[in-house]
Amino acid sequence: MVTLHHVAMPLSPVVTPVELRPRRIWFIIAGLVAVGGVLAAAGVMLFVLRSGGDLGQRLAPSQAVTVHLSPTDEKMVWVEEAGESVPDVSCDASRVDGQEVLESHEVHLLSENVQLNVDNERWRGLLTLSAGPAGWYEVSCRTPGVGPAPTLSIGDPPRFYGARDTALGSLAAFGLAGISVIIGGVLAVVVAVRRGLHRVRLRQQSTDANHG
Repeated sequence: MVTLHHVAMPLSPVVTPVELRPRRIWFIIAGLVAVGGVLAAAGVMLFVLRSGGDLGQRLAPSQAVTVHLSPTDEKMVWVEEAGESVPDVSCDASRVDGQEVLESHEVHLLSENVQLNVDNERWRGLLTLSAGPAGWYEVSCRTPGVGPAPTLSIGDPPRFYGARDTALGSLAAFGLAGISVIIGGVLAVVVAVRRGLHRVRLRQQSTDANHG
C-alpha cells in the first residue's frame, strides 16, 4: 500500500507595504510632477493665446499723436474693423524735440491676422512701428482717400502675434508638458523598481533569520 506524504512548502515571509522603501508617497510626488507640468503648460498656452494688446491713443487719418518709440519697443497701429476690407495705412514719425531720427521701421502685417476685441469693438493690427533713438515721436498715419475714413489707434501689440512667436510659445508649452510627464513617469518606475528590490531583500533577510 502506497502512503502519500504531504510535503509542507515553506511560505514566503510576508512583507507589508509599510516596510518597503522608498515610501509610497513618492508615487504621489511623481504624479504631482506630471500633473503640475501639464497644468503649467496649459497656463503657458493660455498666456500665448490671450496675450493681450492695447489700443492706446485713437486717431483719425492724418491726425498727429505723440507716442514713445524705441528700437526694441514696438507700437502697433490698429484699425477698427467696420467691414470686410482692410485699408492700406502708412505712417510717418518725427522727433518731438526736433532731433534727427536715426532709424525708423514700419512693418506691415500682411499675412498676420492680429485681432483685439474692446468694448464689443473688433480691431485689427495693421502694422508695427519702431524708431531710434528711444524717445517721444509725433506720428501721423494716412490712408487712401477712398471710402469712409477708418478709425485708427496706436497702442501696444500682443506679446505673441506672429505665426513664429505663437509656434515658439506652443512648442515651449508642449515641451514643458512632455518633460514633466517623462520625469514623473521615470520617477514612478524608479520607485517601483527600488520597492521591488527592497521587498526581495527583506524576504531574504527574514528567511535567513528563520533558518539561523
